[in-house]
Amino acid sequence: MMKKRTGVLALAVVSSIGLAGCSQDDLSNSELLKKATAAQDDIQSFHMDSKIFSEVGGMPISQEVSADAIQKPFAMHQTMKMKNVEDGTDMVVESYMLDDKMYVQQEDNWIVQDLSDFNEMMESPTSTEQNLKLLKKYKDNWTAERKDDVYQIDVKLKGDDLKNFMQEALEQSGQMAQMKEMMDQIDYKKMDYTMTYDAKTYYPKTLDMEMEFEIAEGTSFKMTNESTFSKFNTIESIELPEEAKEAQTITDMNQ
Repeated sequence: MMKKRTGVLALAVVSSIGLAGCSQDDLSNSELLKKATAAQDDIQSFHMDSKIFSEVGGMPISQEVSADAIQKPFAMHQTMKMKNVEDGTDMVVESYMLDDKMYVQQEDNWIVQDLSDFNEMMESPTSTEQNLKLLKKYKDNWTAERKDDVYQIDVKLKGDDLKNFMQEALEQSGQMAQMKEMMDQIDYKKMDYTMTYDAKTYYPKTLDMEMEFEIAEGTSFKMTNESTFSKFNTIESIELPEEAKEAQTITDMNQ
């Protein structure tokens, strides 16, 4: 669960700086940020495909994720295929996030967890002015350029810069209270990523990210993530299957 929550944290930071890091001949950074923020607000739903490779304490794990998501109220249907690189075995996990709950299929059974705090974090608004202020402070850590029909954002953060940036991003969006305990347990080493946005719509197209940090004394965590985004505003609803409605309740996300 620690690994999953740190991944969510990283992607939240990606969204915070990726949209704002572009440059264009006839627009200032602040004007472009406003346009990009408006485009982000226009995304009501989307599809994501990801290939994720992680290594925890020397144990490699390969994942393929396919997800449909609706922004407000937040809902998601996700199918994840996990492969153990050492023995080649596969495990498929299907999950739904609906109505402040997460439903997960484990073999023939379903479990459900309360996600009230998590959904409040995902829907917490961050103003354009806050994003711009944070970006200016860390302006030496990212570059941006127009490449054909996309804007490409390259970001490199490490050590104290990475830790401080993530803390400030959470604080300005009101999310630090939910994530403080986790932040105190993680020693962030580096985060490098490249993200592309459509030059006309400013919708995200691809994400390539590499992270490295320690989650306990002597326990390293490495992750690479290659994602593509599509089907914007075409997903009208996400329905929970009948068999999941009798899921066994888990009261604590950390159990």
